[in-house]
Amino acid sequence: MRFSIEALVGMIFFSFIVDYLLHKHYKELKEETPATFSFPFGAFWHYSVPAIFVLSFIIFGLLINFAASPGVYVYFQWFITVYLFIYLPKFIYIFTYKMTHNAIKVKNKFEPNGKIKKMNDGRYPKISRKKFLSQIGIFMASLPFVSLLFGVMKGRFNFSVKYNKLAFPNLPKAFEGLKIVQISDLHLGSLNSNYYEMEEAIRIINAEHPDLICFTGDLVNNFAEETIGWESVFGKLQAKHGKYSILGNHDYGDYSKWATPQEKDANLQGVKDAHQRLGFQLLNNESLTLTKGNDTIAIAGVENWGHPPFPQYGDLAKATKGIENIPFKLLLSHDPDHWDSEVTIDYDYDLTLAGHTHGMQFGFDYKGFQWSPAQYKFKRWSGLYREGHQFLYVNRGLGFLGMPARVGMPPEITVIELTQGAISNEPM
Repeated sequence: MRFSIEALVGMIFFSFIVDYLLHKHYKELKEETPATFSFPFGAFWHYSVPAIFVLSFIIFGLLINFAASPGVYVYFQWFITVYLFIYLPKFIYIFTYKMTHNAIKVKNKFEPNGKIKKMNDGRYPKISRKKFLSQIGIFMASLPFVSLLFGVMKGRFNFSVKYNKLAFPNLPKAFEGLKIVQISDLHLGSLNSNYYEMEEAIRIINAEHPDLICFTGDLVNNFAEETIGWESVFGKLQAKHGKYSILGNHDYGDYSKWATPQEKDANLQGVKDAHQRLGFQLLNNESLTLTKGNDTIAIAGVENWGHPPFPQYGDLAKATKGIENIPFKLLLSHDPDHWDSEVTIDYDYDLTLAGHTHGMQFGFDYKGFQWSPAQYKFKRWSGLYREGHQFLYVNRGLGFLGMPARVGMPPEITVIELTQGAISNEPM
């Protein structure tokens, strides 16, 4: 995690604009200018609050870039949450008020006598249009507050299981019904010490009796130290034919400045060693084969490969060497952009598993309809995709990053069953 100059400038602009509009709105609503230091509507309070947040963001930006331990990430994610609790309702309130007010003005422009009927039949006090619209704004502002509160208290550990059944004509008969469980993006530093909550995810996974468990990267936020203590949790994962993993962009320690290159290398080695301690076989630009009777399939894993600013350490040619003639191939690649940029162009992997996007931890997913801000950044951001005979599945992640919440994008456990037949996908 690195807090960029662009993000800081955007946060400054957003915060001051929202508070400026609210201050102006209050003066119009009350038809008076509150005293400078009167709480909470005086000019001092309207502008000192965003100033405090701006200063805090600058401090965290420096601390994160030079952090030597994972603690600062935990403090920062809760700071982000406090900021959102304050500024999301503010923004929704002023946005709702302005939009509704302007809509009424447009209506009245075409209907000279158009007015909001007074909410009064003689039994209730009269209410002005400004106050009525203000109450609508307050109601709408409460929705993001409640949603974020749910995301913090419940959503981040409200594990969701997604099932898919994929058919391939080239799947060897001995592997008919092979069940794969995919998890991704644990970000153990953000989870801190929520061992009890994550044990529920382990129970759900083991209850599926998977043949393979595949973890598609981002074990940590930045430091190998984050993995300490998690052996007793992830060591309980059980799979008949093994547990396999890869590195994600956060696992390399690229989001901190290190005193020496050797120190950074030691941290990366610590992350790699942690995969083994947690029970996973790490595939770093390498592959292996699974054999049942006379039939064989291949599993390959590449290091992170993404579009800048994400690193491109992955070497798919190296990972594929020696398995070119295996009839069915499974690939683990953290960043879904890799699939379109290289996998589908030059290689014949039947199924690729990716993560990385988190679904931005915010969005909607209801009866087949999906929306998230992630779709404006990533071409493939959640769920199953197909190009010809090749499939990609993008897992939304089991952990969280940036804010300790998930709103409408619950942590995901993916279950994929492979079957032999004409290439297709269908619900399990």
